[in-house]
Amino acid sequence: MPAIKNILAVIGDVKSGRTILQGTLDAARHLQSHVDVLHVRPDPVTSLPMVSEAMSGNMAEEMMAVAERESAARAKELRGLFDRLSGDVAMSWIEDSGVEGQVLAVRACRADMIVLGRPTAENEAAALMTLNAGLMQSGRPVLMVPATGPLSFKHVAVFWNGSPEATRAVTAGLAFLTSAGTVTVLRVAEEEWFAPTEDLEAFFAHHGISIAVVKVMPRSGGTGAALLAAAVEAGADMMVMGAYTRSKLRQLILGSVTGYVVQNAGMPVLLSH
Repeated sequence: MPAIKNILAVIGDVKSGRTILQGTLDAARHLQSHVDVLHVRPDPVTSLPMVSEAMSGNMAEEMMAVAERESAARAKELRGLFDRLSGDVAMSWIEDSGVEGQVLAVRACRADMIVLGRPTAENEAAALMTLNAGLMQSGRPVLMVPATGPLSFKHVAVFWNGSPEATRAVTAGLAFLTSAGTVTVLRVAEEEWFAPTEDLEAFFAHHGISIAVVKVMPRSGGTGAALLAAAVEAGADMMVMGAYTRSKLRQLILGSVTGYVVQNAGMPVLLSH
């Protein structure tokens, strides 16, 4: 069984960082994993606003110095949070500098899974950029944790559409699936995404996993809303799904199911592209 031995959690500020760390610790205790906590300090040069050539060198240097002081203070505060939450889980602190998503893409190979927070109104743009980097550039699955906890992984819902992304998500989530008390496969009754489950059931049987298959009917709000509603109705406390399985054109026409789940999920979601 593929095990998750090392988890990489990415934290950028204290408010979201606390949520991410607490969710990561819940997952690490469940999986008996080590945790690396990564904080990326922004390059002061990138903190400068777009200005005219009239800005003096002294003014630019002062703005960079202010950005550097703020960055150092934030890193110190996050390190303090890390120290306070360290306890029964083996954890390591990693500090780097640059663009968060780019650093994550390079350093993700050290871990079996990445943990990120669900984007909120306060950090939506930056969080989405990091999430997309994790999904598209890291080669690792991403566990997106909600703002509420503690997290439980007793009942896992799997969104199945037969896509390569969904297949990779199932494999990436085996550590959670084999330890879950209940696994529910959600199959959307939609022409585009209708896929048989016989082979998936055989896969799970070979891993000793019993599943229930639930047919999800489309409803107002689209496929994403139907999936989340079905997961909640089934009593799931975690969801596993492939990310961005629709073509760009169909995402434009029908909307992104992944985007809807990212914006609205109230449970941890394991995503794989």
